Amino acid sequence: MRFDRAAGERQNADVQVEEVGDVPYVTVEFFALSSRLEFALLASGYAGGDIGENAWVLWDSVAQDLHKSFLAEVAADAGAAILFREPARTLIKTADGGCEFRDAAIPETAVEVLLQVRTIRNNLFHGSKVYFTDRDRDLVSAGIRVIRHMLDAIERSEKTRRIQAAWGYAHVGHQ
Repeated sequence: MRFDRAAGERQNADVQVEEVGDVPYVTVEFFALSSRLEFALLASGYAGGDIGENAWVLWDSVAQDLHKSFLAEVAADAGAAILFREPARTLIKTADGGCEFRDAAIPETAVEVLLQVRTIRNNLFHGSKVYFTDRDRDLVSAGIRVIRHMLDAIERSEKTRRIQAAWGYAHVGHQ
């Protein structure tokens, strides 16, 4: 595995962002990885949507093409265990026009694990910004672990080699 050993040390660190304040480093890492991953997936042909309209990732197709070891590796990773114990909740609209979080089912398939990463991303960007709890940190960290396992899995399947190629030119940040 190519997990960054220093990432564990940075997990509890913060990044100072002007006009925002302290932002947990783990959220910055997750943002960069998930953004780069989604670009690579879209650029490598896993794009849904109508021509001329918004595109989205075809998570079912990605999961189907991943190496079969992916799900077992994620399930065995202690850093991703929260996804199989207390998965990320989904933010839903309520009858009164507000929003609330609804519990999610424990993922049992590769696509459900990938959808957990999407839910974590959505919750990070669309959920409460008032505080970042230990559970939030654990979920974001688990999302990072899933992405890293996915990057390893795409190298082991001929069907997903195009994702690896797109990942190579999908850099986030200044060049």
